[in-house]
Amino acid sequence: MADIPVGTPLAAPLPRPRTLLAGTVFATAATLMYFAALFAVYLRERSDALAGGGGWIPSDADIQLAQPTVAAWTMLMSAVTVQWAVYAVARDDRAHAIMATALTGLFGVSVVITTSFQYTQMGLAADESIAAVLIYAISGSHLVMITVGLVFLGLVAFRWLAGQQVSRQADGFVAASIFWYAVVIVYVVIWTAIFVLK
Repeated sequence: MADIPVGTPLAAPLPRPRTLLAGTVFATAATLMYFAALFAVYLRERSDALAGGGGWIPSDADIQLAQPTVAAWTMLMSAVTVQWAVYAVARDDRAHAIMATALTGLFGVSVVITTSFQYTQMGLAADESIAAVLIYAISGSHLVMITVGLVFLGLVAFRWLAGQQVSRQADGFVAASIFWYAVVIVYVVIWTAIFVLK
């Protein structure tokens, strides 16, 4: 083995692997494919029911547009606040990062509450029709997605609160924001395909 002369500069350290970011991108892509399959089944069944001359939504169901529209706007606002959190973390702005993450979490919880309230108002039994099954499967899966996003945001915020300097390695917040953007996009598609088109 050759000796290295004193004063020889050492090689630059290898860049940190972005495993969290890569894993989140793959998990988000898988989640989006799951929802794409659910939407394909929903739209196909809806098309078949309407082409057969029947109705799609049972006549005794009352699916309002007000609650989903409020939830859609809330989700769109949460996309802004999660980007605000990423911006603040990249600049070591602790106060704004915490405020933006808390506000994003508040928006997520409010969508869960709005969706739960909507379930009580719809008058749609889950075993009543294939439309009911698909509506509950899609919106229920989205509630799970919101919960996963909130836990993810909570974990990266906890890291920030624990005092770790994450501005140099902001992969956690960036990964959580990528997943959160998928949450927002899925809800906009739900709002359009299920509640606007009915």
